[in-house]
Amino acid sequence: MTIMTSDSYAHALFDLTGRVALVTGASGHLGSVLARALAEAGATVVVASRDAARGEVARKELPDAARHHTVALDQLDESSLQHGFDEAVRKAGQIDILVNNGHEAAPADLVSVTGEEFSRQLAHATGYFLLARLVHDHAVARRAGASIVMLGSMYGLVGSYPDAYAGIGPASGVAYHALKGASCR
Repeated sequence: MTIMTSDSYAHALFDLTGRVALVTGASGHLGSVLARALAEAGATVVVASRDAARGEVARKELPDAARHHTVALDQLDESSLQHGFDEAVRKAGQIDILVNNGHEAAPADLVSVTGEEFSRQLAHATGYFLLARLVHDHAVARRAGASIVMLGSMYGLVGSYPDAYAGIGPASGVAYHALKGASCR
């Protein structure tokens, strides 16, 4: 009888060996943690970042870094999405998992956000959609399954309370709330 430790049990339940995960914003705070978790579960991770140099630093911090890849991908630029996705497939051979995480910070609050700032933040939802469609089409062409993870936030459902962030940093901006609300639906 084999006794499983908590580490081996978790890995047995969440084994992504042989899978390739594309994580947008993987050089940021949440994205780097998500990329690490996927790598620890056995997935090959494609670190996507608007800044290729930051993406490369993030890739090198992953366990067994040599098996992972980096691509430059700006989800606010449709041609960058296509090029980054094509490069990810070329480097990794396939994409099985997409984690739509990346976004550009927009700290303006309800009374100070401009229409242009608000619209730019919402353009991330378009980028999420376009990248999800690329993964869908790739999976259909391969006759394979794929998982698409759209990261929402509690702030997609409720407004942030600025006083809760006093002394820590700015409260999340109203345009971020709208973006995350779109991701939650």
